[in-house]
Amino acid sequence: MKFRFSFLLVSFFFLATAQGQPADAYGDNGQETLLKALHGVSEAEITDWMHTMIAPEMRGRLAGDKGYDLAAQWAADLLNDWGLKPFAPLGGYFQEFPQPYTLIHDEGKLQLITGSGRQKQIKDFSFSTDYWPSGLSGSGEVEAEVVYVGYGISAPELGFDEYAGMDVRGKIVITEFRIPYTGTNADSLALWDPYAQTDYKIRNAMKHGAKGMLMTYMAANPRPTVEPEFLYLSVADPVVEAFLEGTGKDLKTLRESIKIELKPVSFNTGKQALMAVNADYHPEGTTRNVVAVIEGSDPVLKNEYMIIGAHLDHLGMMPVLFPGALDNASGSAIALGVAKSLAEASIELKRSLIILLFGAEEVGLVGSSWFVEHWPYDREQIKFMVNLDMVGRGNAFFSATSEPWKELLPYFERNNDRWVHRPMMTRSGPWNHSFRPRTDGAVFSNEKIPAIHFGARGATTRTLYHVPEDDMRQIEVEIMRDVIKLLTMTMIDMGNTKSLDTQSF
Repeated sequence: MKFRFSFLLVSFFFLATAQGQPADAYGDNGQETLLKALHGVSEAEITDWMHTMIAPEMRGRLAGDKGYDLAAQWAADLLNDWGLKPFAPLGGYFQEFPQPYTLIHDEGKLQLITGSGRQKQIKDFSFSTDYWPSGLSGSGEVEAEVVYVGYGISAPELGFDEYAGMDVRGKIVITEFRIPYTGTNADSLALWDPYAQTDYKIRNAMKHGAKGMLMTYMAANPRPTVEPEFLYLSVADPVVEAFLEGTGKDLKTLRESIKIELKPVSFNTGKQALMAVNADYHPEGTTRNVVAVIEGSDPVLKNEYMIIGAHLDHLGMMPVLFPGALDNASGSAIALGVAKSLAEASIELKRSLIILLFGAEEVGLVGSSWFVEHWPYDREQIKFMVNLDMVGRGNAFFSATSEPWKELLPYFERNNDRWVHRPMMTRSGPWNHSFRPRTDGAVFSNEKIPAIHFGARGATTRTLYHVPEDDMRQIEVEIMRDVIKLLTMTMIDMGNTKSLDTQSF
């Protein structure tokens, strides 16, 4: 009886609002079809998909590893069961590409060593609290003097070289995360940006003869080994502070000095470290995107493509399981939910809709870059891409894009007003290269393909990111259900409207 009352209530709302819709708002899809799509996925189904993706058998879904392949096959089987077709140019649901990967086999080791002989003292640091072994590392053990080199950057064109006058041959360096420049000038950012990546910092340290690196960024990193002979660990601030003890240097003051003055403050700590990593590098690895399509019905508009994308991969086993529930089983489940809702309701779209699950986002947006670089048609045929990354907690929505594409945002606003009724924030700003640079939507945006970053906001507890605790305990299935509802109805709206033309650059 409760279900029947709810259905009648929604039906009444549909009838009350339908008269005010544009004639082409939902194409030829009738009331019953639209309502079936709106309620196409239950919370139980979403929960089941989430548990499947984060299960131990999926091994944390590291791109290249067998756990990710299992997850990709599972997703492709669902899309096939629902009647979505493979993207024709691929000949199947998978878009394969090369992706080296590194497996971490144990917790490794990190020690601070002072003195020698009978005066020798050893402080052991704790795995997961003080340090993380990361895929970037080679395998082995090194004991050496420790040198603080700021951000580990040598940029002569910027008059900034943190290795100048420093002898780090055979030593371990401590480096800061990303770059010291904190301004917003686009030209300056373009000059500094090449020095932000950890891969560069490792190669620069090796160029100067270092044997290992402690990065002051306490987060596991699944990127593959940069140099097999070079060791790398991510460390927490208290670890660095322990190496600075007795030097008269303060970590916070050092960081502020570099950022304000943009001048190196490198120095020897006078202490030694022992670091060990047990890693297995697979340079021959491959992985895949999962790509399916609901083909448009209009002979002309079917050549215009809408994309809903989410990365399916996560960090893998390092060496403990990183389930990646929020990041990004949540976005993948939502993309699958939209696919199921539209397909099983037999929704007619005049435009074509691609459901795209990316591989290798966590190792540098590789899957999305590969997709864009190998797009078989004119890029203008991609009318927009909706990026879903970490959309699994909160009580409200947000939708963000760049100014040239801001006219796409009202579709999301009005469909929220019609069907879901959650608080929603939308915003647009001037187009910038690498807007939200560490997510797949940036790849499309950088190529000036309309990208919309859609997510949830309003969580009342701290978000757990790149840690083994990213599991179902921080997921709120209700918001995921409502995101699926909103995106489903918005895709019907956008898939049938007469024009989705946006501003040109």
